[in-house]
This record gives sequence, structure tokens and C-alpha cells, in this order.
Amino acid sequence: MNDLNHLILQRFAWITGESIQCPEGTFGSLTFPDGTVFYTCENPWKDNKPFVSCIPTGVYYLEQRYSPVVQRTSGGEFAEGWEVTDVLDREYIMLHPGNWPDDVEGCIAIGKALTITQNKRGQWSLSVSDSREAFRELMEKMDEFNTWTLDVRPYLPGDF
Repeated sequence: MNDLNHLILQRFAWITGESIQCPEGTFGSLTFPDGTVFYTCENPWKDNKPFVSCIPTGVYYLEQRYSPVVQRTSGGEFAEGWEVTDVLDREYIMLHPGNWPDDVEGCIAIGKALTITQNKRGQWSLSVSDSREAFRELMEKMDEFNTWTLDVRPYLPGDF
């Protein structure tokens, strides 16, 4: 594994509807080899079910491809994005702009910071902010290599 094109997605917040009245979601940080950090928003863990669950922890390859989801969520600025490949029983898992867990269907939304905002249904929720700007920066950084690896892991005390 080449450390120059290796990203780490470290999940640190898992919100479930069982404990509070807000949308469920999984949040983390995406760190580049140079130390640049973006924040991530995913669906909650739902047994790796397509379109409703975040993906399992593990190491995956990222490959660039055309995506209608990226085109729509970037407001037409991008037609291609990065797909997380080799996820067991899953496909079309894209990195793309989005703010809330409702904005992803098994994909990973990218943002500049974590915030608490009202979603489209008027519910207060943890979210990521400035997602299109973050995605633009992410695409520029990822342009350096044709393939990347993505190491998805939980936060463990002492990791920082």
C-alpha cells in the first residue's frame, strides 16, 4: 500500500434514533496523507444493506468514474467522482457533496466542518457543512493519483 495515495476515514459518531429524536447517521473525518482533513456523513449501520447502510470497516480501493449522483449533488460542476470499490455485496458507493444522512444512499458525503443544522424535514441533526466547496477541494487533491485506497476504521481512544 502506497502511503501517498492512502486515505483514512475514521468514524467517531454513530447517532441512532433509539436514544434521541433526530435522524440517524454516521460521522467521521477523512484524512489525506498531507494532513488535510474533511468531515464525512454516512447512513447509520444497517447490516451493509445497499442504499441504506454505511459500509463495513476495512480497506477499499477508490476509482474514478462517471456518476449521475455526483453530477446532481455537485450542481453539474462534476460528472465524475470517486467510487468505493470491492465492498461485499455493494456497488455504486460514491464520495459526493451532501450535508445530512438523508443526502446519501449508502454513499459518503464530504464536508468542511461538523455542524448542527435543521434538515429538509425540519429536524435538528448533526451534519457536515460547505459540502460542494469541500468536494471541489477533495477532487483537486485526488487528481494527483489514478487510484486511491480508503481505510475505513472506528475511532478508538488514544488514536489522536
